[in-house]
Amino acid sequence: MSENEELNEQPNTEPEETAPVTAEETAPHPMKKGKYGWVGYILLLAVIALGVYLIFHVVAGMGDDVKSFDEVIKASDWRFALVSLAVLVAVFVCLWFEYAVVMKTTTGKFRLRTSLKVAFLGKFYDNVTPFASGGQPMQIYYLNKKGLHGGVSSAVVLIRYFAWMFSWILLSLVFMACFTGVLDGQPSRTLLMTAGWIGLVVNMLLPLLLILFVVMPKFSRALTGLLIKAGSKIRIVKDKDKAMERVDGIVADFRSSFAIMSKSPFKFALLILLCVVEIFLFYAFPYFIMKMFSGLTSADGISVMLTVMALNVYATLSASVVPTPGNSGAIEGLVTAAFSVIAGNVLLWTVFTWRFGIYYVYILIGICITVFEFIRKLVRTRKKKE
Repeated sequence: MSENEELNEQPNTEPEETAPVTAEETAPHPMKKGKYGWVGYILLLAVIALGVYLIFHVVAGMGDDVKSFDEVIKASDWRFALVSLAVLVAVFVCLWFEYAVVMKTTTGKFRLRTSLKVAFLGKFYDNVTPFASGGQPMQIYYLNKKGLHGGVSSAVVLIRYFAWMFSWILLSLVFMACFTGVLDGQPSRTLLMTAGWIGLVVNMLLPLLLILFVVMPKFSRALTGLLIKAGSKIRIVKDKDKAMERVDGIVADFRSSFAIMSKSPFKFALLILLCVVEIFLFYAFPYFIMKMFSGLTSADGISVMLTVMALNVYATLSASVVPTPGNSGAIEGLVTAAFSVIAGNVLLWTVFTWRFGIYYVYILIGICITVFEFIRKLVRTRKKKE
């Protein structure tokens, strides 16, 4: 049985009360480029260029104490190059199987190929849209096109999103609480400390609001109504009714998704474990890059790795509220500032390698998947005509 035939089967665990009449009613349409769609690509290139400039600008302040590319390559440790690659692959695998577990829960079958594509497409659109707002809609649209109709496509994306958000916030909070002195001696201590905690609070708002809506629905709806009304008066919210309707829709999707996962506690625990491992390795990735470039001594130990992870937490949260594609322009400068002391004379190459592994590689993979799907569609269309 082919994958497309398999996907067209009716899922067997979808709650009846959440299934809409047709897929067309719930499937989001792909983002239309419009007449000035090219402006988005120009903006993406501009913020990437800004990020690269910020890396060089911060590193330039270190004077001549920066290793050249030849020096870095000669001094590199191939063993930690393999470890760094293994860590990156492990992050990809965790991301892939997070969706596979959710697919198994919602449809009763592991759909590995579809899970892989939807995982990387989500990361691709997150990295090329402001506030990482394009990933979930495009994932839902892709799953609908692949045959997951009704509320299942939304549940797949939302279950993984909520699980990942809770895991990310929890792990980040643990690091920030346990390593309060990690920024001592940092030139950008005040910036990273302030922006990091602001980023954590902002990212906690959505999960906390969703929990409040489930526990205290009347109070939460009244509070949300007041906030929307206040936003309307200062012209932040254009349409109060549409804004409230959107909030109700998010809450309804959250409840439906939670109801599905609550029936499979083992799979939910496995999903959380995969999310925690992915985020942990994501935060630890720069440490292995520094080891690869011999930027750390062989006797540094686990304490230095945890320090690097804590610095990465502060930098990532600080940049998470910046409305640029993939937080470009801010994340490079903040990570460079955070690692300026510990990375030493391999700072430039550490940040470049780290950024490629957690950002540019997803764009390249997403482009490859998009081109592959486009070519396959053309081939199938031609075969049908013949």
